[in-house]
Amino acid sequence: MIKLLKLQKAVLVLAAGVLSYILYLVLDATHVDGARYLQMLAGVLVMVGALWFLYPILFAKVDGEGQAEIITDPTVEVPEDDEKPVVQ
Repeated sequence: MIKLLKLQKAVLVLAAGVLSYILYLVLDATHVDGARYLQMLAGVLVMVGALWFLYPILFAKVDGEGQAEIITDPTVEVPEDDEKPVVQ
């Protein structure tokens, strides 16, 4: 699903934010002076990653019936559902 919605970069940015925060915690425990800059970097990366996750929602196209159509990566194949309709 992440690849389908072109969100790999957002996941990488969030992972970089988490790693930089962990590095900040390690450097802060050893009382390194520049550790707070890593904390600021971690905050910025997490905010950018979170906003990047909103990209498909913000730029979804609305069709004639008022339904939102999320733009996906055309190179990714979508598996077909094998579900049978429920008959009552």
